[in-house]
Amino acid sequence: MPKISVEVPQELLDDLDDHVGGDGKFVNRSEAIRASIRKTLDTLDEIDERQGRLDEEA
Repeated sequence: MPKISVEVPQELLDDLDDHVGGDGKFVNRSEAIRASIRKTLDTLDEIDERQGRLDEEA
């Protein structure tokens, strides 16, 4: 799996960390970020579909 680097404001990272770990929804930051990316892309696909911009072959 490819690795990427991203600069994130500390406030956003602190908020993310509240959802990671033993009491959180995610095992680690990577899982949380992947889930967020998937959800965002799904949302953008839904918007594109409603606007008639979704390429049916993709």
